[in-house]
Amino acid sequence: MPVYPLLPQAQGYGYEIGVLLLNLVETHVPGDTAHAGTYDYPVLLKVVEAADVALVTRGDKSIEPDIVAAARELERMGVRAISSNCGFMLHYQDAVRDAVGIPVHLSSLLQLPTIARSMRSDRKIAILTAWTDRLTPQVLRLAGLPDGVETVVNSIQTSPEFLNMAEEDLDTEAFGDRLEAAAQELFDSHDNIGALLLECAVYTPYSARLQRAFDVPVYDFISLIDQARQVTQRKTYF
Repeated sequence: MPVYPLLPQAQGYGYEIGVLLLNLVETHVPGDTAHAGTYDYPVLLKVVEAADVALVTRGDKSIEPDIVAAARELERMGVRAISSNCGFMLHYQDAVRDAVGIPVHLSSLLQLPTIARSMRSDRKIAILTAWTDRLTPQVLRLAGLPDGVETVVNSIQTSPEFLNMAEEDLDTEAFGDRLEAAAQELFDSHDNIGALLLECAVYTPYSARLQRAFDVPVYDFISLIDQARQVTQRKTYF
């Protein structure tokens, strides 16, 4: 007979994944990690008040205690694993991992070692990021990118569709066009691209479109979170 743990406060039960969110006003559409309709399982979304996007993307350590506290709160709420909606939350991966007793997968960039080991050694990994200047070699090493693996990077950070997300309704078709054009630049400029990784969580609704356009494996936050859910909520076969 299953035993359900008594949680330490009055609350809803059954959340399988917790997601830490940036304190950022912008439109989130299905497919985005901050949209509840993205998931086929119950997810608890929590805004971290101190998680300003400029601070997070630069790895400012002054907000680390707030991120850790939010993760601990998600754990107290009963989630089985924790993720986020910004690839640059990677800066806080180790602190959060060591502060809780459940798996932590804060950044889509954590998939880089798996991607590298899954494809031929002469293939490149293409990355679409929110901010090219902040996706430094140090950040890639922090994610575990193996030595000798080449990455090529592009962004839509200067486009009006990206810059105006905090001020205007989101035109998903135009946003997808921008992303596909950015990826096309990479594929036109570089041979032997073996996979595409989307660092930014607002790019995830367009993964299927990019996969159809370029016919390569596409990794994003949802592939990461789905795996976190799968390994903590295994299906019973008999």
